[in-house]
Amino acid sequence: MGDFVEQTALEPVGSQRYRAVLSEDWKLWGPAGGYVSALALRAAGAASSCRRPVSYACQYVSVARFDAVDLHVESLRRGKRTEALHVSMRQGDQLVLTAQVWAMNESEGMVHDHVAVPELPDPNALKSMEELVPDRPRHPFFRNFEQRPVGWISEDDLTPGEPELRGFYRFRPRAVAEDPFVDAARAVILLDTFTWPATFRAHPSKEHSPWIAPNLDLYVRFHRETTRHEWLYCVGRADLAEAGLIAANGAVWGTDRKLLASGATQLFCSPRPAPFK
Repeated sequence: MGDFVEQTALEPVGSQRYRAVLSEDWKLWGPAGGYVSALALRAAGAASSCRRPVSYACQYVSVARFDAVDLHVESLRRGKRTEALHVSMRQGDQLVLTAQVWAMNESEGMVHDHVAVPELPDPNALKSMEELVPDRPRHPFFRNFEQRPVGWISEDDLTPGEPELRGFYRFRPRAVAEDPFVDAARAVILLDTFTWPATFRAHPSKEHSPWIAPNLDLYVRFHRETTRHEWLYCVGRADLAEAGLIAANGAVWGTDRKLLASGATQLFCSPRPAPFK
């Protein structure tokens, strides 16, 4: 497993320029998009004078290699309470990702919360994936956090259902980070990752899916800080798939039933290459 704090660490190499090395502990089809985004968000935090992130929007331009990446942050607008930043990530001449981040300091304003609140069980009362499917080989990426599904449906049940995935997730070996930018990346990783598995309930199969669906983009809004929550409850939905695209969205909640982050992504669906597992 990989420590998300250590494996998103940045080396300053110039004014608002950083270097990092992508770890294979975060491999899916290549470096996981959420992991790559975590580096970009952390770079924005390192360059910003603001305390916490407000929103993150990125375009995944190309698949990176497990090697060094260079990040450049540009401040687009800086005010007393907010700052807009642009982040680019490259490997040599290849652009991997471009992202826009809003950050802010503490601020006063109107207060209300009319968000529909889900019923959340105690994560400690749920079975982990290791308990539910003990014989399943563990993909390296999914060893980075403990998963406790909510509304678990056996993989033997091939009845098509709602394209939704719900569960609690606790990163390991380190559950939280002190820095709000670094810790917010936990929500980014979950929202980027679990929209694609949400499609499986609508297209159940005993074998590997005949499709792959890398994210083209990702947009995340950070409503509250995540640093007080070891367990994060994530809901991913993929309500529409057509013409080679999958429209998906998700939300991340704390165990106090407060909405912490929400987001959306567009996935590009294509046939799985024959030798690809």
